[in-house]
Amino acid sequence: MKCRSVYCITTLTVAVLLCTAAMAPAFHDGGVGYCDGCHSLHDSESVDPDGNSGSALLKGSDPSSTCLGCHADSNHEYAIFNEISPVRTAGGDFAWLQSRSGQEESGRNHGHNVIAADFGLEEDGILQSAPGGSYPAAGLQCTSCHDPHGKVSGSTEQTAISGSGSYGDTAADSETVAGNFRLLGGVGYTENGRTSGFIYGPPAAVAPPAANGPESDGNHTAYGMGMSEWCANCHVDLLAGESAAGAAKHPAGNGVKLSEQMLARYNSYISTGNLSGNRASAYASQVPFEIGSDDHSRLDPSSTEGPDSTANVMCLTCHRAHASAFANSGRWDFASTFLATSDPPEDGGYRAWQRQLCAKCHPYD
Repeated sequence: MKCRSVYCITTLTVAVLLCTAAMAPAFHDGGVGYCDGCHSLHDSESVDPDGNSGSALLKGSDPSSTCLGCHADSNHEYAIFNEISPVRTAGGDFAWLQSRSGQEESGRNHGHNVIAADFGLEEDGILQSAPGGSYPAAGLQCTSCHDPHGKVSGSTEQTAISGSGSYGDTAADSETVAGNFRLLGGVGYTENGRTSGFIYGPPAAVAPPAANGPESDGNHTAYGMGMSEWCANCHVDLLAGESAAGAAKHPAGNGVKLSEQMLARYNSYISTGNLSGNRASAYASQVPFEIGSDDHSRLDPSSTEGPDSTANVMCLTCHRAHASAFANSGRWDFASTFLATSDPPEDGGYRAWQRQLCAKCHPYD
């Protein structure tokens, strides 16, 4: 009888644990993780390599170091700092910020120079503020863009968060709301070094199930609208193609629809010298676009369709959000004639004479 009781108790315990595990969300699934994931209640772990105590009881010596405490783990698909061998994930790898043998320029020009003292990442040594804006380089952290507490907008959330919003989440009931895409800061968000809140809210976008794996034409983030506008929270002068000084910039944003000529080019272009493509299979993950809609039901991460007349170019059409193998956080090497001879060589399977991917929209070759 005793053994049977022990058996029953053990079985019940395992069942409860399994049930709890099945119901437990991923760390960011509810828009924010549990407090102890980032904070140490008595500051016992919050010290940098020199023994200095961190702020806000963070487990790292600064916000970015705290984020990279998990996101620098190359054993996980959500790693965005692979120091030994950086990878070309959708958002890009912060390890490209480090100088590498063979590079002609320093790594600082390869992306957003987030400050993460525990991982050797420092503020930009040349730029003092964001290009096209005034956001201070000395304040750039992961939390400059991502809201660690998962609020939808402003300083408080109006209703309970049901999910991160990254995968087209829908609210569970009338008292809940889906979170922001990639936990990006919402309207009114304030953080490191910013004196006023965000003007633009996060974009309408849906990520593929493989959260941070390599992109492909049939497995990629589907962008709806608002990406460039959100970037303009820091890079305001780069929105809509003209700086405050009147200098011409590449146009980007909801109002910049692809022309008929560009639509025809994008949908027929396969590679240099090959214009035999069609819209049904024209999508190129290296040159993404926004479909021009905030209707999440239309955003399909597996779609291979090219753009139509409602589509527009955006900042991430040409750039990675975090950092990339190339200067200016480029999706390809803007300074190389052929992708195969770029530094480092583009590994997308292109032929030796493949030219820059600007040609996906612009008929210059």
